[in-house]
Amino acid sequence: MIYDQFLQTLLGGLAIGCIYSLIALGISMIVRATDILHFAQGEVMMVGAMTGFSSGVWAGNAPLLALIGGTFGGGLMAVAVELGVYRPLRARRVPLINVVIATIGVSIVLQNVARLVWGSEPLAYPALFETRGLVISGFTVSPQLATIVVLSVLIMAALAVFFRYSRAGIAMQAAAQDPDAARLMGISVERATVNTFAVSGMMAGAAGVLLGSLFFASFNMGFITGIKAFVAAVLGGLGSVPGAMVGGLLFGVIETFSAMFISTSYKDAVGMVVLILILLVAPMGLFGRAGRQV
Repeated sequence: MIYDQFLQTLLGGLAIGCIYSLIALGISMIVRATDILHFAQGEVMMVGAMTGFSSGVWAGNAPLLALIGGTFGGGLMAVAVELGVYRPLRARRVPLINVVIATIGVSIVLQNVARLVWGSEPLAYPALFETRGLVISGFTVSPQLATIVVLSVLIMAALAVFFRYSRAGIAMQAAAQDPDAARLMGISVERATVNTFAVSGMMAGAAGVLLGSLFFASFNMGFITGIKAFVAAVLGGLGSVPGAMVGGLLFGVIETFSAMFISTSYKDAVGMVVLILILLVAPMGLFGRAGRQV
């Protein structure tokens, strides 16, 4: 295999892996804060892709406004779902499995609402990034893939800074680790939970814009992507933020190289095989630990 082809495939795997990491981060944050397996996270990502598309077109194909629109679109949708569906269910003290089933219902509802609003045909994103290859040290690099990697890393770095230095981020971590102790310290667990959904939705929305710019936006784009992000979260350790980052990157690289060496027709099946192997060999994932973790 040509070295240049290897680098391009690796860069493509890292770009896709970064998108999976952003979605998986939201899944892990919600799991450790509420114990809910949020199967609608992929559809939140889809809403972000759609709102980003509309924002970009409205602003005259402005990449920055498309990213901002998608990010806030995903965040607002996640908060609306938390306040309108999940919180009332938890207030009624229904079994956790019922809430998890409700997330599946939410995903189906969001798909159909998106189809009503944006139609059933795939939407081709305008050229948000430079598409002509850049030659660096004799190797051709796709600026679109490189931009996706850089933007994703910046978003994840901003999340780390948010958790480390902001009062809201510290409160979210405390509420996730021990809700009762957090209440005794004057932290509003309910507000921290809303903030968790908001941040996870914003990351999913940003991921949707990046994925839409790479391929296209569609009402059903969130299902398989959300499943893959869930696999990435399990790979890194469900509930672990560093694990979600690493798991997404690893899964993206595995999927991309499997498409090269096996077939693009079977790359989705390879991801599911990876999930089964993870559950058999390392059920807790790479960074997973029992109980709620910060």
